[in-house]
Parts: sequence; C-alpha cells; structure tokens
Amino acid sequence: MRSNKVASIALLASVALTAIVSAVLLVFAAYAYSSESDKRWQELQHVLDMSADQLALGVALPAWNFDDRQVQAIMRASMNQRDLHAVVLYITGSKRAIVVQRGAGNQLEIGQPLHTTPDMLVAQRPILAEGDSIGTVKVFATPAYAQQELRERRQAHLLAIVTLAAVLVASVYGLLWLLILRPLKAVGQYLTGDTPQRAWFFGELRTLKESIHTMWSLLDNRYRVMRESEERLSVATRAARIGIWDWDVMHDELAQDDETMRQYGQTSRLGGGNYKAWLERLLPEDRERARAEVAAALRGERDFSLQFRIRRPDGAIRHLRSMARSFLDAQGKVVRMVGVSIDVSDATETEHELRRHRSHLEELVAERTAALSVAVAEAQAASRAKSVFLSAMSHELHAPLNSVIGFSRLMAHSSTMSAEEKRNMGVIHRSGQQLLALINDLLELSRIEAGGVGLHREAVDAAQLLRDVCDMAGARAAYRLDGAAPPPALMLDGAKLRQVLLNLVSLALKAADEGRVTVSLHATALPGGRHGLAFAVHAGRDGMADSGALALAISRQYVHIMGAELEVAAAPGGGPAWRFTIEAEQADAAAGMARPPQLAPAHQGRRVLVADDSVDGRHLLRGLLVPAGFDVHEAADGVEALDAIGRLRPELVLMEWRLPLLDGLETVRRLRADRGLPQPRVLILASSAFDEARQQALAAGADDFLRKPVEQDRLFRILQQQLSVQYVEGALS
Repeated sequence: MRSNKVASIALLASVALTAIVSAVLLVFAAYAYSSESDKRWQELQHVLDMSADQLALGVALPAWNFDDRQVQAIMRASMNQRDLHAVVLYITGSKRAIVVQRGAGNQLEIGQPLHTTPDMLVAQRPILAEGDSIGTVKVFATPAYAQQELRERRQAHLLAIVTLAAVLVASVYGLLWLLILRPLKAVGQYLTGDTPQRAWFFGELRTLKESIHTMWSLLDNRYRVMRESEERLSVATRAARIGIWDWDVMHDELAQDDETMRQYGQTSRLGGGNYKAWLERLLPEDRERARAEVAAALRGERDFSLQFRIRRPDGAIRHLRSMARSFLDAQGKVVRMVGVSIDVSDATETEHELRRHRSHLEELVAERTAALSVAVAEAQAASRAKSVFLSAMSHELHAPLNSVIGFSRLMAHSSTMSAEEKRNMGVIHRSGQQLLALINDLLELSRIEAGGVGLHREAVDAAQLLRDVCDMAGARAAYRLDGAAPPPALMLDGAKLRQVLLNLVSLALKAADEGRVTVSLHATALPGGRHGLAFAVHAGRDGMADSGALALAISRQYVHIMGAELEVAAAPGGGPAWRFTIEAEQADAAAGMARPPQLAPAHQGRRVLVADDSVDGRHLLRGLLVPAGFDVHEAADGVEALDAIGRLRPELVLMEWRLPLLDGLETVRRLRADRGLPQPRVLILASSAFDEARQQALAAGADDFLRKPVEQDRLFRILQQQLSVQYVEGALS
C-alpha cells in the first residue's frame, strides 16, 4: 500500500512538471504560430498589392485603346501567383466587366460570373491614362493555401510537444524513483525495523540517512532538557509567588503546590482537599459568584477566571486572582482543571486608593464644569444676539443693493442708452458690487476670526479691474501696465482683489494730499498655464499716510488669503507704496457683464412663480426671466403663493425668505406637508450672509438657496440644474 502511494506521488510530480513544461512550450508554439501567421498574411497582402499595382499599370494602354485581347492576356499573365483567385476590370462608363478567375481544377476562366468568398483579400486600384481615370481593377487573393500551410505547421508543433511530454514524464518519473523515492523507502524500512532494500543515497538523502542514526540520542537529550525546564519553571513560579493547583473533577480531588497553600495560610491541603473545602474559605459575599464561574467553566462556556477574597486562619483577608484551563474527555465533558493562583491584595488596595482620588477629582471637575457652563451659556446668548443683529442688518442692507445692482444690469442692456451712459451705468453696477462685497466682508468678521472666509474664484479681467478701480477712485488715480498685458480672463477672487486695491488707493490719496496716485500691474507668465500678477499702489509725492487701521488690516488679511503678503515701502519718487504679488490660472473666457441667456425652443414657456413682497424685487426677476423665455407669475405673500401653486402648477418657485402673513420657510413647510398640492422646485432668496441660512432653508424643504442681491449667472445656472433646461444664447461664466 505504501509503495502505491509513493509511486502515485512520483507520477503526480512527473505529470505536474511535464504539464508546466508543456504549457511553456505551448505558449512559445502559439507565439511562433501567431508570428508566422502574421508574417504569412503580410506576405499575401504584399503579393496582392504588387499584383494590383502592376496590373493597373499594365492594362492602362490596352484599355485606353479598347484592346480587349491584350487586356485579357495581361490579366491572365498576372494570375501566375497561386494565391491570386480572380482579376476583375471595370471600364468607366461601361456596365461590362472583364473577369479572369480560377475555376475547377485550378484552371483560368474568362468571362464567367465572379465567384468569391468572404474571407478573400481584395485590392482595388484605379486605371489612369494621361491623368484621367478610365476604369478600375480589382484583384482577389484566397487565403486557402496560407491557412493549409499554417494548419500543417500547427499539427507538427503539437505532435512534437506531445512526444516531448511523454518522454519527459517517463524520464522524470524514473529519476524520481531511482534517486529519491527508493532511498526514502529504504529509510522508512529502517525506522520500522524492517531490513532496508539496497538504494543509492546522494546529497541531502545521504545526510538524512546519517541523521537517522543520531535521532535516538537527540530524543533522549530533548527529554532531559524538558525535565530540566520543568524544574526551572517550578523555581520561577515560586520566585514570582505564583501558585499552581490541579482539580480532578471526576474524583473531586484538589491538589495544590506549596505557594498556593502559603497564600491560603495552610501547611497542608485545604480541609478535605476538594471543591467544597475551597469554597468554604471564600468570604460569603463572593461564594455565589464563584459557584457561577465554576459552573460556566464546567459547562465549557469559557475558561475559569475569578478574583475573590479569602479569610486566613489568622483572620487576615486577602485578595486572590485565579485562572484555569479545562481539559475534556472524548465526550466533551470537563474532567480536569489546571490553574494558577496569585495574591493581588497589594494591587487591589492601590486600585481602591486611586479610585477614591479619582472620585474626588471628578467632584472638582464637576464644580468647575458647572461654573464654565454658566459662562458658556452667557457667551452663547451674546453670540446669538450678535447673529440676530447681523442677520437683520444683512437684510436691511442687501435689499436696496439688490435693486441697485439688478436694475443697473438691466439698464446696461438697454438699446436706447448711449455708450457713455452705458459706461457710467457699468461704473454704478461695479460700485454696487463693491459695496455689496464690503458689506458681506463686514458681516463675516466673526467668520474671519474662525478661519471661515475663503476664496471665491471667477473669471476676471485684471486689466479692466485696474481701470474700474481708477474710475471709481476719480481723476486723481491712474493705472499703468508694465510690460505685456495679462490674459483677458484669469481665475481670481475679483471682489477681494478690487476691495484691496480700493483700500490701498484710498490710503494713497490721503497720503498724496493733492497729488496723483498710480496703480500699476506687471504680469509674468509662469509654467503650467499660471501667471504672476505684481500689483503696486503708490502716491505721487511725499505725504503722511493715514493709519487706516481697519482698511489696511482687511487688505493684509485678504492678500494673505490669496497666498501673498502685503508690503509697505517708500516709492522711488517719494511717498508710501504698497506692493503684493499673487498667482492665478488662465480662464477659458474673459469676465464681463454677460447678456441673459435664451431658453432653447423646446424649453420655452417653463412656468416660474416669483413670491416677493417687494414690487421692485418681483420686477427685477421678471425682467431677467421673461426675456429668457420663461412664463413668469407673481405672488406678494406666502398665502398668495400657496394659492398660486395650486392654481398655476408652476415648475419652480422663487421664494423670498421674509414674506408677510406667512414667511418663506413656513410656506415651504406647509407646501411639503400638503401632498394634495403640486410639489414644484423651490429656491429660497435671502439677504443673509451666513451659511446657517442655507442649512435652515434646505431643512425646511427647499431645493436650493440663492443669496441676494441676485447674480444673473448664478440664477440661470441654478435654473438649469433644477429644471434641466438648455440655453442657446448668452454665456454662463
């Protein structure tokens, strides 16, 4: 039986090795076949292309002279390659075609209908005579001969691999049996006491044979070492004050070493040396817990682990920690438990002392926490009052600015205004935007302290921004571009950059007294499509600069947010100068006041409801949406808005936050709660500069939030997202 197992292992190893080698050979054969197939196809294609080129050139003159016999002769001569199947000549302006093809018996046929197969290769060439195309020639090649040759080569490769695999299996099997398996069998016979058969031992097998003779002496040495290790373990447990006990559960006999008896204050086994005697030594308060733990260990639920208290014969109470491992019989029943016992009295007392100190500390912390809670509540109340004040001021300041910015944008598109009036209106619009940015920044001072102010990049024309700043500053301010002009559109926070420059120009005007102020920009191209923008603001003559603490502090902070530092130095011509350099990426399109987009024809007439108590606010939104192709309706309060939603069934509602009778948030809540009403998309409009307002709007059931004053691009972008509409005119930056 053992011989069969060894032979099968040898055969398995031989087959496995042969399979690996065969797989490698198959891979190489497949690669060779693929390479040869590609080469054969390339050769066939080359023959086809050459035949087509030669035939088109050869038949050009006969075809021009309508010499069919000469044409047929040339076509027959071109069929000297066995891979060519047919040649077809088409004469321009004639429905007749001359066909020469191989028929039965590989004989050439002329004038018979063309017979081809889908796998044939074909090459087509024009027939040119004196620069004009007089016809077309097609040459068909059959891959049959190439495929036949490839099949024969593939069969030859497979036969060679199979033959090699068979030889390899026999050779490897014989070598394994002679050099490894036969010697191993001899070693096995030696270990079992049988007379070993003759075998050759080489290399590691010779070492194995020699090692067998020393095995028994090594086992004996290991046994002695194990006994010495057990003795050292006994000494170590005594030194570490670890007691060992052994409980024979079947016979209820409890054996303990000297250290365990010392811990219990005994000179001999506990009482009768059984479980009951041990349990009686425990304090009554711990016995029930000990019984439950022992019962769980006997049921096999977990190993025994228990900390308990005992009373020594001298009356002293000690804390002991005991852990044990259970041993089971064939039926899975616990028959023996072997464990250790450790005296943890000192550690337990220390832990109790630490708990008392911790309890005292927790009382002190609770007192301090109560006092701190009062201070926090007062601070939160002050913060809430500040937020309420800022929110109210935000609405009061943003509401008129909404009309200023919105109507200035509408008037800028008027066709009746002159170019100068449009330019002035643009200055009004940009000044309103700057005032809006100033108000927003002042309202967000608390967020600046918490690091909550970031950059809002958009496509900005830096040169135009420079001109706008000088226009708003008046005739005493002039701008200058040093070197090449920057790109017309750069990704910048235009509002913050404009405020910084205005603040610095204002400081420079005060320092220059009656002199002029120059604002310069030097643009430098950087790798990766970025540009460096070096701004400088300086007075034209010596003067005393006003401190401008708030404006200068805001400017420094904004410049820092943009990744630069604001430097103050003396200008070459006298007077103070402020400089900073920022980097920006080039945008796709220049910034500007884009015209309102137009809805695509398929999306014209999408119904929108505007709910606002301000007539100017409703008029502004109507002026933006109606020219774009929206069907706009109006409501003056929340109650009227709910009624209009039920009657008109709009697709989207632009809802002002602050409405009479029923404010915007409550209107949205009632709309979402009444499933009998249509459920349009709702966009809340609010003047609040705080992110908490957006969260409240979304929590009430709104689909999005838009801060006032309304930005045209932002409005149309949200409408596109919420209504899935498309625009055909205008641009959204």
